[in-house]
Amino acid sequence: MVGVGVSVALVIAASTFWPNGGSENSEVSSGVGSQPSAQVGRALSEKVPLEETSSGESVATSTVVNEPKAMAPVPRQSSLAAVHNDLLNPEKDGWITESFATTSQDSIQQLLDFTKPVESRAELGAKSFQGSLLRSDSLEVVYEDELVSVRRLREANQPDQPHHSLAEALQEFESGLQNAADRRVAVKTVSVHLEGHLRRTTHVLEASGFTAAGRLEQHATWDCEWTAENPLRLLSIVSRKYEESQCKLLNGPLLVDQTEEVFQGSDVFEKQLRFGLNHWLQRIESLHGMYVFAEYGLSLGDVNGDGYDDVYLCQPGGLPNRLLMRLAGGRLEDVTRQSNTGWLDHCSSSLLVDLDNDGDQDLVVALESRELVVMQNNGTGQFETAATLKLRDRHVQSLSAVDYDNDGQLDLYITLGFANAPDRDDPQPFVYHDANDGGRNVLFRNESRDAKWSFADVTSSVGLDVHNRRHSLAASWEDFDNDGDQDLYVANDYGQNCLYRNDGGRFVEIASQAGVVDFGSGMSVSWADFDHDGLVDLYVGNMFSAAGNRVSRQAAFQPQATPETRQILTRFAKGNTLFRNLGDGSFSDVEEAGGAELGRWAWSSVFCDLTNDGRDDLVVANGYITTDDNQDL
Repeated sequence: MVGVGVSVALVIAASTFWPNGGSENSEVSSGVGSQPSAQVGRALSEKVPLEETSSGESVATSTVVNEPKAMAPVPRQSSLAAVHNDLLNPEKDGWITESFATTSQDSIQQLLDFTKPVESRAELGAKSFQGSLLRSDSLEVVYEDELVSVRRLREANQPDQPHHSLAEALQEFESGLQNAADRRVAVKTVSVHLEGHLRRTTHVLEASGFTAAGRLEQHATWDCEWTAENPLRLLSIVSRKYEESQCKLLNGPLLVDQTEEVFQGSDVFEKQLRFGLNHWLQRIESLHGMYVFAEYGLSLGDVNGDGYDDVYLCQPGGLPNRLLMRLAGGRLEDVTRQSNTGWLDHCSSSLLVDLDNDGDQDLVVALESRELVVMQNNGTGQFETAATLKLRDRHVQSLSAVDYDNDGQLDLYITLGFANAPDRDDPQPFVYHDANDGGRNVLFRNESRDAKWSFADVTSSVGLDVHNRRHSLAASWEDFDNDGDQDLYVANDYGQNCLYRNDGGRFVEIASQAGVVDFGSGMSVSWADFDHDGLVDLYVGNMFSAAGNRVSRQAAFQPQATPETRQILTRFAKGNTLFRNLGDGSFSDVEEAGGAELGRWAWSSVFCDLTNDGRDDLVVANGYITTDDNQDL
């Protein structure tokens, strides 16, 4: 799953290292190092004749060895650094805009360095600098409760403001955080426009700190204009989308890490769960299926009927999955061994749901061996395998349970990332922005009767095999049209998403006519009636990429592509999408008004009422690969 900006970087790097698409032979080895070794061995055998000794062993003779070709000297460390810097220099590839993006972002970062006097930072402004205030006291309260208040600047109602110096604008912007502790600033450059003497950039800013009234956050978008000559100087700043939020808790943040407390008395966290993948990749053989780009899900459910939700954790191959039972005091106890749920296979997803209608939560686990293991709960949190469902394709991304045909039994829907190539009878080319060559998602109908557990693949017969190979990452069920049956939205990694309307147990794919195709790297789906109009709305988690936003808008990006394709690729980098249900079978895109677009590199998102005020909030899990190296994304 690679964002637009990262894709460009990879393509540039590949064309730099392998300008002709590979080595002279352009062969790809099936095993690590096997092809180069074979080539070297063949070359040596051609140049060095062999003799047999009296013992029958073959040895190389030294009298007819061909003169080896002169090899390029190994570069010194300084030379390697220079080569490395050249590779990372966008100007070497004609991307002057990317170089300017770095320079301008560094300047904005310096401008917001709270540790230095405002007067010295204001020297980054040109003598002719013109700008309005970057923060206003006349903010409108858009939400407030006993914990949080949110205020926004209503730009449409703002009269033309007088021009201010850069020092005055900075002082007003920083006035809310003037005496704050733990002050932080983050800047991302999302747009660069260079034309003639015109230098324009757009930056997304976040500033925060702990004040006497609690933690304050400031969010804004700055449109900047710069001088054409060096040193770079600001000509103007226009602030848009200004918002600030105040958490009123004085004794800490709104959410507190309780990991150590809930695992007190259990060694499963210290011995297994606290370590990241880098730790285990160096200690567990790859044959177990552990790899760095994998995702491992979890599920919640009350497995022993005590009224508390327990946690089932999927783990990488070679590590046992864990069932953690919640105790009355809030702690978690590891009951994996006695529950018979410690699968060592690579497991990507799980479900705790009642599949046999006996009142307890059964367990479904997705194994990388292209199997779903369905385990029956005896009511006390002990499980035994009741069924094994074979999958044609591989890499299960999500599991969901639904009674799609209203027969009183929960059915299972599985999304799969990749096709199992040897089994494909309809191979398709991979198209980044509109892929249809992925794994085939599957709907299993629950046909269990009495003590016999049985599930049937009904994907094709119910109409769900349409646009069904799009590298699907997430799926969620909801009756969006209020007709009494569950409809399905599927978020896909490379292009169009799917909305399947349920018409009495048969499905019709209507994403295009409903206005919810949402081209992007769809990674999560959540439903809620966010505006309380009686209609459930839709939130789709995608990827925001500052580099993708900049690069995809440049003329040098994908010049051979059609305008429609370029527009789609730009959308890939925009972020999440909030769709309002219009009640007529269609939706409208309202992320700008809703303020829910910038969810970063959003892996997962869910509506939930965090503050118990009757309104659904959004929680978005985001980020990328995290290592001890602080230069990661």
